[in-house]
Amino acid sequence: MLVEASPRDRIWGIGMGQSNEKAQNPNLWRGQNLLGFALMEVRDELGV
Repeated sequence: MLVEASPRDRIWGIGMGQSNEKAQNPNLWRGQNLLGFALMEVRDELGV
């Protein structure tokens, strides 16, 4: 899974930094991670 681990961005990122232990669990994210989901969708379309 790709994530934008940005503590200040709750729209494009997960709303926490990568050093936060809660960042490993998508159920605990404070953000929407739209960038990560968009990149995963493009990756799937390209077949990478």
